[in-house]
Amino acid sequence: MKMRMLLGAGAAGLLTASANAALYQWDWNVGDPGSYGVNNNGGTFESIHSEYDSVSKHFTWSVTFSDQVTKGFTLAVNNGPNPKNTPGQLALLYVNATNQADVRLTAYGYNGLNANTSWKDGDGTVAGDQTPDLIRDHNDPGWIISTAASDAAGKRTISFTIDATSINAHNPMYPDPDNDPWLGMQYDELLGVWMHPYRKFDTSYYSSGKIKSFNPSGEGWFDGTNFETIPTPGAATLLGAGLVGSVRRRKRN
Repeated sequence: MKMRMLLGAGAAGLLTASANAALYQWDWNVGDPGSYGVNNNGGTFESIHSEYDSVSKHFTWSVTFSDQVTKGFTLAVNNGPNPKNTPGQLALLYVNATNQADVRLTAYGYNGLNANTSWKDGDGTVAGDQTPDLIRDHNDPGWIISTAASDAAGKRTISFTIDATSINAHNPMYPDPDNDPWLGMQYDELLGVWMHPYRKFDTSYYSSGKIKSFNPSGEGWFDGTNFETIPTPGAATLLGAGLVGSVRRRKRN
């Protein structure tokens, strides 16, 4: 009896601990309803697929354009509101797919401006360019799991998967002036998106991997708020449910 009680308590604890641990998935297709704005100048948006695993911190983003003009994009996400104008809370990812065989990712602390200048100005709340808050560059080992860019049937797909652990644990150089917490690059039941693709993603890098110059042109955007995601229980939750079931079966026997 005591053993069954302990097992039940352990399973319940496991279920409680994993209640907020899930794989969140989001899919958007052109024409879907929602609160968002689209400009196709940087590439005609057709579909977006994303996943975020709150346990492993793996973040996936895959966007398909119905043309083949996009050379890269910047991306910030959060858990619902429009990520724009939120300094000191989010990472801004620079995705350079100019060379499809060598897609390069660089992550900076987002400076809060309605611009792509975080790579050279870390704090948009004060005048002038402040030291950029570099989080990870394309030479850093470990955080980039996969990248891909391909053309087929007149369409272009650019995708990546990263381990966002270090991004989400980053201590921002310029914390949010309103003391809102740092999120990095993650979301949960809701998703906010601030994505800007470009026809030209002219970027040079220092040998260290950080951005040296960035001169994009042909800008479009996909800005949206409070997209509902689909949470899937993690393996720990399923294991906990199995333990509870085992306890119940033993009790009946």
